[in-house]
Amino acid sequence: MRAISQSSWTLGADQWALNLSLLGNSNFACSSSSGSINVYALNNNSPTLSFKAHESSINSMKSIDSNTLVSCSTDGVKLWDLRTSCSSASHTLSNEKSSNFLSVNFSETMIAGGTELQGVDAELHLWDLRNPGAGVVRSFVDSHHDDITDIKFHPTLSQYLMSGSTDGYVNVYDLNQADEEDALHQVINYASVHSCHFTQERRIAVLSHMETVAFYELNNTNYEEIEEPAPNDLGDVRSTWPDCEYIVDIYPGFVAYGANTQQKLSLYPFDSAKEKVDLTRPVWFPNAHGEEVVRDVLAIPGTKSVLTCGEDGNIRSWELPYQLDFDSFYKIGDQAETSDIDIELESEVESKSEKKEKKDKKEKKEKREKKDKKEKKEKKDKKEKKEKKDKKDKKDKKEKKKSKSDVRFKPY
Repeated sequence: MRAISQSSWTLGADQWALNLSLLGNSNFACSSSSGSINVYALNNNSPTLSFKAHESSINSMKSIDSNTLVSCSTDGVKLWDLRTSCSSASHTLSNEKSSNFLSVNFSETMIAGGTELQGVDAELHLWDLRNPGAGVVRSFVDSHHDDITDIKFHPTLSQYLMSGSTDGYVNVYDLNQADEEDALHQVINYASVHSCHFTQERRIAVLSHMETVAFYELNNTNYEEIEEPAPNDLGDVRSTWPDCEYIVDIYPGFVAYGANTQQKLSLYPFDSAKEKVDLTRPVWFPNAHGEEVVRDVLAIPGTKSVLTCGEDGNIRSWELPYQLDFDSFYKIGDQAETSDIDIELESEVESKSEKKEKKDKKEKKEKREKKDKKEKKEKKDKKEKKEKKDKKDKKDKKEKKKSKSDVRFKPY
């Protein structure tokens, strides 16, 4: 089945269209490699607002509500009030190192930003969305040792925050724990992470830069008996999904992937409960973005409309042959809820349950230390394997060039 091309927008020469975000029911924003953000109406080919947001390529952008965007780049994390001309950000957030921020996301009350590796660690910082000017309210600075490429807040269990990194680890943090070591609820050792998602209340999907996909169980809080069921590892899906050379991402209700050599973009329904892609209902986008990489796909809830953007600098709208079934677990759309998330901060009063957790902290810490020793050993082994592999790669590099189809495009 083929999608029907409807409209198109062009950013300009030598610009990549990177991220798409829905703004209400009739507008959307697109970030670019030039550091600009353009806002469009779905029924208008000219931007309703265009502004220089960052000094360099925008690494991530999300819409908090119909009037507010958050974006990040080499010059920090920035909040934008689209009711203004956006000549300057309403807030600019950063850390003491003034790091390059590669990933950003938000919850009902918090903003989280992940940095590029600087020194020996990459850092994850949190700000209060209700008072972002107050500065960083929480930091995790020892849990990743390479670029943090993705961040997700849990949609229903508000105490959990997840981050993925090119160090091969997905970390899940319990924000109710004040200490970073105690807050590290779960560590998934997989591969260099392109994206990570909470697909069900207790299920996690991880997509790697090697086009491998796996699903993991979110650990419970019984630290006396830590059980980690075997993951549902699909392996390299390029060998099982038709005409797949790279995966754009796993989205609520569908997956999207491309094949540059065939100038092809494909979409398939995804059942998050069964963790299966329905290969019997393909949607193809004819000559979607030519031979260039597709960077993002945005499905408009309640319609058959889909937006795509890519490294050719174009945004295109399409009509699907059928309406996608969005998983109700996901938080569809861009409207932030007004209810507060009860996140533990130093200034807040401890509840009875938190006091009990503090009482059990010593026993839990012992369990965590045992687990950390195991993780440290795994990291050490992984580093040694990587060093051996790097030496071999340097030797082989002169003899053989890696084909374009095997090279993952940069995650940022």
